[in-house]
Formats: sequence, structure tokens, C-alpha cells
Amino acid sequence: MILQEILELFQQHKILVSIQGFHPQGDKSLKLMIPRTDNRLVEPGDIFLCVKGFATDGHRYALDAHNKGASLIVYEDEIKNSIPGIQVSDSRKAVALLARLYYRDPSSKLKIIGVTGTNGKTTTSLLIYQALGKLGYRCGWIGTLGYYLNGKLYPTHNTTPDSMELYKILADMVESGVEYLAMEVSSHALALHRVYGIGFDYCLFTNLSRDHLDFHANMEEYANTKYQLFQNAVSSHGIAIVNCDDGFGKIIEERLSEQKAEIYTISTSAGYYRISETVTCLDGTDFSLTIQGSQVRVHSRLIGSHNVYNLAFTMAVLDRLRIPQDRIVSIIGSLEQVEGRMQKVPNERGLGVYVDYAHSPDAIENVLRTAQTVKQNRIITIIGAGGDRDKGKRPLMLNTALHFSDAVIITDDNPRNEDPDQIILDVVENTGLWLPWWIIRDRKLAIEAAIDLAQPGDVVMILGKGHETYQEIKGIRHHFSDYEVASQYLASRPVPVDKLILPFDPLLLELVLNQVHQISGEGTAPRAYFRISTDSRNLEQASIFIAIKGDRFDGHDFIPVVLLQSGMVIIGEKAKEEIDPTGVATYLQVESSVLAYARLCRKYLLMFPVCKIGLTGSVGKTTTKEMLYNVLSYFAPSLKSAKNENNIIGLCNTILKIRPEHKYAIFELGSNHFGEIASLAETCFPDIGMVLNIGASHLEYFEDENGVYKEKVSLLQRHLNLKLFPADDQRFEHFSREGKSVGGNPKASYQLSDVCIQEAACIFKVNGDQYRIPHPIEFYAINAAFAVAVGLELGYPQAEISKALDQPLESQMRMQIENIGMADLIIDCYNANPVSMQSAIEFWHKYRPEKSHVAILGDMFELGNNSEQYHKMIGAILNEYGYGSLITIGQYSQHYHSLEQAVQNIHFLSVEELLSSGALESISQSSVVLVKASHGIHLEKALPELRLILTSKNRLQNNPGNG
Repeated sequence: MILQEILELFQQHKILVSIQGFHPQGDKSLKLMIPRTDNRLVEPGDIFLCVKGFATDGHRYALDAHNKGASLIVYEDEIKNSIPGIQVSDSRKAVALLARLYYRDPSSKLKIIGVTGTNGKTTTSLLIYQALGKLGYRCGWIGTLGYYLNGKLYPTHNTTPDSMELYKILADMVESGVEYLAMEVSSHALALHRVYGIGFDYCLFTNLSRDHLDFHANMEEYANTKYQLFQNAVSSHGIAIVNCDDGFGKIIEERLSEQKAEIYTISTSAGYYRISETVTCLDGTDFSLTIQGSQVRVHSRLIGSHNVYNLAFTMAVLDRLRIPQDRIVSIIGSLEQVEGRMQKVPNERGLGVYVDYAHSPDAIENVLRTAQTVKQNRIITIIGAGGDRDKGKRPLMLNTALHFSDAVIITDDNPRNEDPDQIILDVVENTGLWLPWWIIRDRKLAIEAAIDLAQPGDVVMILGKGHETYQEIKGIRHHFSDYEVASQYLASRPVPVDKLILPFDPLLLELVLNQVHQISGEGTAPRAYFRISTDSRNLEQASIFIAIKGDRFDGHDFIPVVLLQSGMVIIGEKAKEEIDPTGVATYLQVESSVLAYARLCRKYLLMFPVCKIGLTGSVGKTTTKEMLYNVLSYFAPSLKSAKNENNIIGLCNTILKIRPEHKYAIFELGSNHFGEIASLAETCFPDIGMVLNIGASHLEYFEDENGVYKEKVSLLQRHLNLKLFPADDQRFEHFSREGKSVGGNPKASYQLSDVCIQEAACIFKVNGDQYRIPHPIEFYAINAAFAVAVGLELGYPQAEISKALDQPLESQMRMQIENIGMADLIIDCYNANPVSMQSAIEFWHKYRPEKSHVAILGDMFELGNNSEQYHKMIGAILNEYGYGSLITIGQYSQHYHSLEQAVQNIHFLSVEELLSSGALESISQSSVVLVKASHGIHLEKALPELRLILTSKNRLQNNPGNG
């Protein structure tokens, strides 16, 4: 290069302002070396161009470049030192022009196809590159992945390299004999004039949606920047191909048409190239494209309707190159999926796992719409937002993902120089907490959790990074590949059953518990907690301990033990200074530890696709739960509340046992205070609600049955998909329009009839169809009828429900019948109230009436001021039925005794007194013995002794010996 050429070039492009330090004539033939924008690379004779960058300003290094021997300085801002130089109006344009001059205008020796738009640039340009290669042309490509030359991929830092790098690549391509170049043209490249001076032969516009507003002032500026490529087309007489289904594409069409430019449109309605009859499946996509008036049918391996546009652009370019239509169809069918764009991760788990670069709301919508066309069940999406980029799109990304997915996991993308916590707070801003989104900042764990959450037929979409093989944190790129992580984990074992499927991230904990998060600005390493416990004895490192105050213990007392383990999170009600004076623990103070536990479990449960069934009532809850479990687990994996876990803590313990394979979750909801049913339902959000009955239970707090009704019926006052209630209780009549009734009433939605007790079974009918349960207990029939109703409402066949129901119950201590020789033991020590006590007595009386009947009965708890009255009522029932012997234990059970009974009545204050008295020895070896009380009496302690006595007596009966 000589100075004269440079001056003429700058004048031609109208950027020359002034000259400094040169002789007007003599120095114009001065030979100059290499253009440089980095002063550290300057050698004697080079040209140094002062470019204003994002991090620094090249003008600051002009003197240093001069001292290193630069023969010419090109600058925008006036330089005070008398340094030889040229002042220009735009130094970036100057860089592009000098690069073109230095490398002898390589772009003029290539056919260049430029692709711009928000989404689809990479895929479209790579498809064109593939297609031209299959046609036998020597072809190059430049874009997000780097650049292809002679089939080899080389890395670049930007989607469109800076001018010096770009022209060097173009020169290398020319030297290698490349004929066609397909390249992505980003808005950054256009705004920063990286492609200034390049004559594009084809200019393609894919679409425009929100992106890069960290760089562009607004969407209008962003759009006009994209349009610069087409102004280039006008001046260089290039061909424009535009998607006019896009709003800005239509504007481009109008503008170019006014300027008489050569333009071809792609559209699903009235384009020059018209798309129609699109069909997407797991094997690819089929569509038709009208070319020059004739329609051709195409099959592609690429998945998704958004790829149809990318393929149509490729076909349009081939058509403009006069490639025969049959050849175009053949080539399109052979094109391969682009790396990181709807790229499938093969696996043997029956999952559709895809990696995609989508990182804008519009791109996310496109790929998720595609996922919807190939899914069989759920879509689980992973998203993250890049740091130092447009913050306004972050919440839009989550809203879009939630709209088109069933569950969303938010994770770190490329935080760059931002605090990752702040990025995620921006993502979830103004998004409802009780929606199915989760935070796992550790991207590897997020991918693994999404795969663990998925079941066969589900689609897992891993969005944001696509082809990238790094994660950029604080300016350092760490190796990370979404594809590699997913592929490796899919080949590994599933998550252990003792770990949560979804770990809790500290930021998620704070959001769910309404804690104020302190942004450090520096960011912290991701952490995750796979276990939650309220028991300090079964904690492992890196767990969450919730300190709960109970009737007999206070979890806060055990915090010192928890502090001995590292990496723990503690949730409690006391001030941190009280429990951790050193301040080393991660401690979250809450008003109520129990409600905090409930909030965490409610959030966790939202991420699972399980059908949730909440059931309550005064009696029969556990029995109905077990029967319903027998029915539902016959058809699909199901979860149920364990044992007596029907309070808020028990409910939470059950929720944390949920697994992705569970289709149903049956939650038993118990209550002894007003508002507890509502709180339980708010935690588990049931889809189906059942109130079995209303009776005199927990009257210490509810006062009377109306209080019980008010509490239990709150379950049915929620929005539910199905409401079930007793048909034989008039108080529930007003639910008949919005729910289904179960009972003996002829008007019942599910009418129970023809109950018949056999030797070891109960036979009954529901709506005329016969069922059997392997328990000879008459009042179990109504519990079974509720289970039948749920099964039928869920669409299962009556015959199969009947088979499922005819299975033994797993419940213990609930009307459990044991045969010990000639004796029959009926055990119901789990709970007792007037309704269940009466039902048990009625069954006991009818069971083997030829035998002597003995009752060992204890107090019924929580009956308030009416305790004595209800115990006397049970006494009257006993007196009416009659009995051979009655043993009572507790404070109020003495009222079971009646003076009218001419039998021996025995009363004890405790089970210990009973056992030490020897009274059990009086029971005949051929008796029917009912053992029933509220659990607090602990009658189960008498069972081993009772079994031993009856076993011994029956043995003697059968083997009397010699005497």
C-alpha cells in the first residue's frame, strides 16, 4: 500500500477529514506495511488505526504505536502530538477499507451469500454451505461456530470476525480456490462496519425479534442496522431473498421494491417462494415449496417448522443459481442437522433430548413449538441468560419457556462479568412463584436433573449454548458442552432414591422463603442441596436442616450438632445470633419452620406431572387411602401418605418421596384445628378432593360436628378437577352440581348397594356392578366405593378396578383380624372417635356371633367438653349389643360400663396397670376380642401379652397332656 492509494480510498468513501505531519506532495508515494489495531503488534512501517472499543480507546495508544515505528496513525479524535497521521470521520470504516486494500480486495473474487436476522443465521448459512459443497463447488463458511476452509473448522471470537481477521480469512479462501462463501452477518458486524466494503451477491433476511438490546438502543435501531446489509445489496446489485412473513421482512421488501432492487420473497401465503403443507415428526420435516410456479415436495432430516424457512432459503439460493428442481430436492433431503441446532442427543431411555442455541424469546418459542410437535408427554426446558447482554429479554425468555413447556429449569449460561444470581433474579422477575420453574445454577446439575425428571416420551430441551464448548465466567472460558454432559449422563445410572430429583439452590431457597438476597456483585460458585430433613440424626453433608418445634422436642436444640457438619443450610425461627454466634452457618430465619417446610415442598411438587388426590374425613381416611392406592397402583406407579403422616410435616415428608414415574399421589389430610385442611391443601394443591364423612372427632377444638364439617369441607371449596363427597349427608347437597356423590342414597352419582359379608370378604355393588374386598368388614364397603368412584372417573375399566380392589390392605392396627387358634383378635389401635368406635363394635358384634365376645377398649381422645357424653353413648351401644366381658383403659372409658350388664367389668387407668393385673388371663381361648382405642392410650403394648396368652391356651386345648 502507498499513501496515495489510502488517501484516494478515504476520499472515495467520504471519511477523510485531514492530514497531519505529511508533505503535501512528496510523501504521497510513501510505502506502508500492515494495518494494525493493536499497538502491541506494531512494527516499523506499519499503520496504526485508533479504534474506540468497548473496553478501551485506541487513541490512548497512538503515541506508543508511533514510538514503535508506526509510519502512519489513522484516528478520529484530534491528536495533539505532531504525529504523522490521517484524521477520518469513522475509524472502523477506515479499518475495513485498509484491510480490503491490504489483502487486495478478496471479496470481489468470491460469490458471497450473507445471511442476517435474529434467528436462523447459522442454520441457513450452513445449509447453503453444505448444499453448494454437494453440488461440487469449492465453498467456505463464516459464522458463530468459526469458519470452514477446505472442510476444516477454525475458531473465531465473533459471529462475524473483525475487519482485519475477516479479510485475512477471505484472502485465504481465495488462495485456496474457494468460489462461494456463505456467511452470517450479525447486527454487531453491520453496526461496527466489520463487513464495510464487501459486495454481497446474495443478501438473505430470516426474521427479526428482540435480541441484543444491550447493544442497540431499541428495536428500531436494531432493525435499521440489519437493513444496512440490503442497502449494500442495492449498491452492489446483489440479490435479496427475504422472509416476508416477518413484519420487518415486509418493510425490507417494500423499501427494496421502491429502489428497483432484485428481490425474492419467501412466505407461507403470497411469496415468490411459497411454503405449504408442512408436516413435522421425529424423523424430520416434510413440506412443499412453490418454485417458479411449480410445487415441489421435500423431505428433510431437520426437525421443526422454523427449519422449513431455513431450508426454503437454501432452495431459493439454489434456484437462483439455476440448479434443476429435482437436484434441489435431492440435495435438501441429504443435508445434515447443524451442530447445536435442535441437535438430538441419542439415548436408550426413550427420551427426546435436544441441544439448541436458542437464547432469545422468539428463538425459544420456535424450538419449543417444534418440540411440541414431536413430544409424546411433557416438555422439560433448561434456559439461562448470558451476562453483559440485553437484560430486558430475560423475563421474556422465562415467560416464553413456561408457556410452551411443562417445567422449566433456570441455570447459568455464560455469566461473563455479571453476578449469576442477579441474572437469574432478572429472569424470574415478576413471574409467579407457584409456577413450574426451578433454579439450579450449576449447569451440569441442571442438565442431569432435567434428565432425571423426564420419563419415556418426554422431551428435554437444553437451550442457550448449543454448539458452544465453554462457559465464560469472569472473562475465563471453562470447557463445557451441553451435548457432552447430556450424553454422558444419559449413559449413566439414574439418581439414587434417597436423593431429591431436583436439588435446592440457595437462591431458590431464599425466593421461596421470602428472604432478601444480598447481591455481592462478584458472584459465588453454584451450590446445591439434595436432601431435606427435620431430624438431625439422619443428616448428611450439604443438606438442609429445618428446625421444628414439636410437643416433645425443639429442633433448635439440635442445631449445634448440625453445625458440626460442613456445607449445611439451617432454617429456623430463632435469630441467627442465638444459634450460631460464630456466623459461619448458612442460616435462614423464618416466622414458622413448619410453614417454611410446606412452602419448599409445594414448590417442589409443582415440578412433577403427578395427579394429586387429597382425601379427608372423620373416619376411614387411612383405609380409603390404602384401597385407593391398591386401585391406582394397579394401573400406574403411585405414591401415598405413609402410616399416620397426615399432618403438615407428614405431608411434606411424603411429597419429598415423589419420583418422576409416579402418575398418582394420594395424600391423607388430617386436622384437629381450624385451618389445617386449607393449609394442607395449599401445600399439595390436589387435583381431586374427597371428603368421606363428618363425625364427632377432635371436638376439643371443633366444638361440634358443624365445626368438623366447616373444617373438612374447605377441601371442596377449592378449584378441583373432581370433587367427591358423601351422598348420605344432606350437608353436602349444594356440591351436587360441581361434584360427584358416593353412598347408599338412590340419587348418588356412585350408589353403594347390596353389601354382603362372607367368611373372609365383603361383597357389594356400585351402580349395579359387583366388587369384592378381601376383608369381612361391612363399613369398609363405603371406603371401597370412594376408591371405585375415583378409578371410574379417571377412565379405568370397571373389570380392572374390581381386580385391583380385591387385594389385602397394608394398613396395620386398623380392623386387623388375627386368628389365634380358636380365638379371633380384632385390632384397631390406630385411632378412635365415636363414629369409628360404633362401627367397630357393630362389626365385632356380628363377627362369629356363636362365640363369646370380649372388648378391650380405651379412651377416645380430643372430644372436648363432650368427652363424657360421647363415652356414655358408646357405653349405651355396648349395653344394647351385649358382651361377655369388657376391659377398659383410660380416664373416660369407665363410662363404657353399664350397671345393667351382669358381667364382670374391669377398668384400668393405663395399659401398664392392665398388664400387671393379670386380667388378660381371664379371656377365653375361643373368644372374639376387640382391641380399640385412640393411639395415645397405646393399647398396642398389650398385644404381645394377649397373643401369648391366647396362643398358650389354645395349645393346651389342643394338647392337654397327661395331667
